[in-house]
Formats: sequence, structure tokens, C-alpha cells
Amino acid sequence: MKKAIIFGCGKIARGFVGQLLYLSDFAITFVDVYQPIIDKVNTDKKYHVHVLGDASLDSVITGISALNFNESQEVFDAFKEADIAFVSVGGKNLINVANCLSSIFELYGIPKIKKNIIVCENWADAANTLKDPLYKNLSVENKDLFNKYIGITEGVLMRTATQPDEKLAQKYPLDVWVQNYWYLPIDRSRLITDIPEIQSIEALDHFGNFLIQKMYTNNTSNAVIAYTGYLLGYEILAEAANSPEISKILDKTYKEINQTLVAELGVDPKDQEEFSKRARKKYCDWTIVDKITRHAKDPLRKLGPKDRLIAPSRMALKHGIYPETLITTIAEALFFDEPTDESAMELKKIRREKGIEYVLKNVCKLDADEVLYQEVLKAVERISNEGLVKNHV
Repeated sequence: MKKAIIFGCGKIARGFVGQLLYLSDFAITFVDVYQPIIDKVNTDKKYHVHVLGDASLDSVITGISALNFNESQEVFDAFKEADIAFVSVGGKNLINVANCLSSIFELYGIPKIKKNIIVCENWADAANTLKDPLYKNLSVENKDLFNKYIGITEGVLMRTATQPDEKLAQKYPLDVWVQNYWYLPIDRSRLITDIPEIQSIEALDHFGNFLIQKMYTNNTSNAVIAYTGYLLGYEILAEAANSPEISKILDKTYKEINQTLVAELGVDPKDQEEFSKRARKKYCDWTIVDKITRHAKDPLRKLGPKDRLIAPSRMALKHGIYPETLITTIAEALFFDEPTDESAMELKKIRREKGIEYVLKNVCKLDADEVLYQEVLKAVERISNEGLVKNHV
């Protein structure tokens, strides 16, 4: 049987990557830092992936085991024996994985077998976020071996895993409830060798354009739903996306996005329109019961200059397209103040103590004399006058 190692044992690791590997006849070793989930995997030796809306596609995943990152010898052995490796730990934790792997490689060397590591995160430049600190910590000898034997590439995640109700979560802690979505494209250009055949995984030659298309179609429209929905008082993403007021906004949003990406990437207008319809369908899917706050979390990152709101807005303006709904969403995101979200609380503190202009200059990296800066300030004034942020100032 083929073998795979997955760094991470969260919902996407188990409920997407793990399911695809299981259906492709792989034995799977998960590596994580959370000992209770490691113990549960090793005790139960199986878990259930529930595909929302179509139980016939469910899988009971077997052939699994789990290790803790601190079991360095065992992790090295599992990596060495694996035909392929995946990383799914959450973007913020990639540097921790990089540090662990570099320490393991320094202890035991780099296996002299060509092997690919596929990073599966909704994170800008995910492959290099893992690769750069990992490579930096290697000795000169291991750097040479790394360049010869290890390829680090990335995939685009478009399946959503949801949080079940508390009773189900307690009764079936390893089970995962996921959206009925099956495509995992990866960047072929950074592979060091061919990958084994794995269901629903496709290596793309023009991955960069696909990544931009996905980010500024899916992630951008998701942000519109999440930040607008939050200020309007919605709690569930699908409820917000299907609401009359946000549905009208999405009509405009996808028009803005489609025009921008056709102009920037030269993609076929009909193909981009279909791409946006699939994105909308995903977020309007009533079978996915997912909290608005989860999708809106980490506004400091999402308001960054290369992320889902600022970058496509600048792109649109460059092509003479006025991104009205994206500009409004930037203004709305400035007032996301979910108490349980550390980033949101930090944003609120900066906004209150230093002002909106400071946030736009130092978080969004906008220049005071550029059009987008001025238009966001106008949008802030408008939503304030409309009373949309009266409980969030």
C-alpha cells in the first residue's frame, strides 16, 4: 500500500486531504502537536467524513496513525517512507512546521529519495511561507540535499469543513462534516518529481493565474458576505449570502470581480463567470452551517496589501473599473470587532487609538494620495452616516 504523511490533523487534514488519500489507497500518518487528537486517532484507528447533502459520498477513513511532532525519529521515519507529504496546519502555524522539519532534517539528514511536500492552506504564498524558514535553518550540506531531493509546492483549498453541534462534536470528536467539493489543484512547476495518482488532485501548469482567480473570486466575495453580514447582524454565512440585501450586493460584487480578472489575467469572460457562479453557490449552500465570525476572523491579515480586498481593488482601479462593493467592504472590515478574535481586538485598539487613516496607511499600506485611500474614507463616512457601525465604533 502507498503511504502518505500529513503534517496537521485538523478538519481539512482529516476531512479533505485525508479523504482523498484514503480513496486513493494510501495509509496515512498524521503529525500534530495536540496530544488528545493524536491519542484518539491511535485508539480509534478510524473516523467518518460526512459529505453534507449527499451521504452516499461519505467515507470511513481507516489505515491511519498519528505522531506528535516531538517524536522526531518516528516522524523522520514516516516522512522517509511516505510516497508524498502534505501540510495542513493553518497558515499561521507554517513557520512552526518549518522549524520542526528543519530540526528533524538536521538531526537525521534528508532522505535521498525525491519527495514532494504539498502545502494546503488558504494563505498567500503558502509554499514559500513553509520553505523559506525551513531552508534557512539547514546546514550547507543539507541545503544541497534539500535542493536535490525535496520539492515544496502548494494547493488551492476550496472545500469547507464545518463545526458540528456540541453534542456531535463530543460524541464523534474525529468525525468531520464537509462540503461536497472534490477538486484540489496544485502547482506543477514546483514539484521535484511526479506525484502518485490521487483522486481529485490535478497538477496545473498555469497555477499562478488560477491562484489569483480563486483568491479574488472566492476569498474576496467571501469577505464581502462575512464583513457585511457581521455588521447587519447575521450569524451564519449562508443565511447572510442568501439574504435579499447581501444577494443584491453580491450581484455587483461578482460583476466587479469578473471584469477585473478578465482585464488583469486575460481569462475567458464566460469561464470567469462560471467560476464566480460556483463560488457563489458554495457560500449560498444551506447545508454548510458556518459562523460569520469564522470567515471574518483575522482582519489585520485580510486587510493587508496583497490580500483579498486591497489587492483586487487596486487591480480594478488600474483597469478603470470602480470596485464599489469591495471598497465598501474594506470600510466595513475596519469595524469587525468580534471579542473572541485577537486580530479583531487589535484592529479595534489601533483604530480607536490612532484612527482610520493610520490603519489604511500602516495595515493596508495605502498611500494618502491614491484613489483607493480616499474612496475608503468616503465609504467609512457613508456607512457611519447610515448607522451601520453605530455599535462597533
